[in-house]
Amino acid sequence: MKKEAADREAYVRKVQDGMHRYTQEIMAELEKHKRLLAGLEAEKRSLEDRAEAVAELGLANAALRALADSLQGDIRRLQEEVTSLRAVAELHQREHHQLVSQLERVRQETERDSARYAEIEQQNSNLANLYVASYRLHGTVERREVLLAIQEIVANLIGSEELAILEREPGTSELSLVASFGVDEAPLRRITVGAGLIGRVAATGELYVIGEGAAGGHAGPEPQVTACIPLSLDGRVTGVIAIFRLLSHKAALEAADHELFDLLASQAAVALYCTRLHQQYGAAWVPSAAMPAPSGAAAGNA
Repeated sequence: MKKEAADREAYVRKVQDGMHRYTQEIMAELEKHKRLLAGLEAEKRSLEDRAEAVAELGLANAALRALADSLQGDIRRLQEEVTSLRAVAELHQREHHQLVSQLERVRQETERDSARYAEIEQQNSNLANLYVASYRLHGTVERREVLLAIQEIVANLIGSEELAILEREPGTSELSLVASFGVDEAPLRRITVGAGLIGRVAATGELYVIGEGAAGGHAGPEPQVTACIPLSLDGRVTGVIAIFRLLSHKAALEAADHELFDLLASQAAVALYCTRLHQQYGAAWVPSAAMPAPSGAAAGNA
């Protein structure tokens, strides 16, 4: 009995030990499964987090795509605006070039008008001077006054205070000095027609201006001549006016001076001829024509 009891007790103990081991193994397996489940749950949570992140990235990507589309639209709009602004800028540039061209034309026209105005003013001044000179020559029949008028014309309008007036005596081939201003009279008292520069002008009846034409220059005892004007009446040379040095403020003769030379060539000859007739016939002789007095403006130019 004791043996059976011991066997049963040993069997029970063995079964208990087996159950204990089995229980421990089951517990260990459960613990392992718990750990595996925990790992799976952690992985699940990680996957869920990743899925949420992916979803968020998808939303962000969609937002970025929408933003990119919006930016593309803005870029296209800006490109259109740039194209429009470039066209406007080109238009403004063309208008600017046109305005510059118009301003340049206006400037050139203004300069031409100014030059034309100055030319007209000069012509008016020249005409006034010619009128005043002509009036001064024909305003008297007194020889002294006519000679003084010639001196004033040469001094004030031409610009020289050195001159000599010579007349050809009828029936002779000599020029006689009738008046001089600012020069030595000695070499000018009598000059043979054809001799020297002054004599050649009297012989040819051609105006001499220094630096012009082929007429000979200074020769003999005569002072240096700037211009020599033949005095012509009815195609005959009745005398000459010799102009020597110009005033310091006048560098050279001008175009207006040639007009005065032409006037002196004809009108001074007539005026001197009238004074000769007046001397011969006295106050009973009256000139055939009289000129009106110059206006205040013309007289002022004299």
